[in-house]
Amino acid sequence: MIFALMALVVISLAAVALVRSVDTSSLVIGNLGFKQDATTTASQGAEQAIAFLNGATATTLQSDQAAAGYYAASRDSLDVTGQGSTSTTRAVVDWMGDGCAFYGSGTYGTCVTASPEISLNGGVNRARYIITRLCATEGAPSAIDCATPVGSAMTGGGNKGFTDYKIRNVRLTVSNSQYYRIVTRATSARGTVSFTETMIQR
Repeated sequence: MIFALMALVVISLAAVALVRSVDTSSLVIGNLGFKQDATTTASQGAEQAIAFLNGATATTLQSDQAAAGYYAASRDSLDVTGQGSTSTTRAVVDWMGDGCAFYGSGTYGTCVTASPEISLNGGVNRARYIITRLCATEGAPSAIDCATPVGSAMTGGGNKGFTDYKIRNVRLTVSNSQYYRIVTRATSARGTVSFTETMIQR
């Protein structure tokens, strides 16, 4: 009878351990699901940022459009997550729409405005983005230093389809365009936060 009671106690303890293990697994799976949901939301936010760039004129993109979350210079001191630097001269992003009240006074130099909030899935998921043009300053790309693709160039090669080994030059032509960096911050239903970074050429 004592052995039966001991066996019952052992089985009860094993059952409790199993329930705790299942609960922990459910939490982990749930967190991964919400993280994926936030990342998907961030992707949709990036698509809206690309739509903004495609709808803007070249002249519009030469100067900051802070209300839309667009900046015509690269802003090298930008700390997009707020955790990448402790410098008091860093630029931080107002992801919450509260004028950077989240950051302590004196912990940053500039508060950069993000785009208006994008509401997705009936308001359950939310996203904001900032776009920076990879140029040194505002202005026309021809007058300032910008990160651009390599222009027209002659390159050796192009032997495919020929029966000899003569070196031929091939002209590669790339249109005059700039690079843009899009950083999106998304929040899912449980408050899970996801950041994504997208580089595009336009």
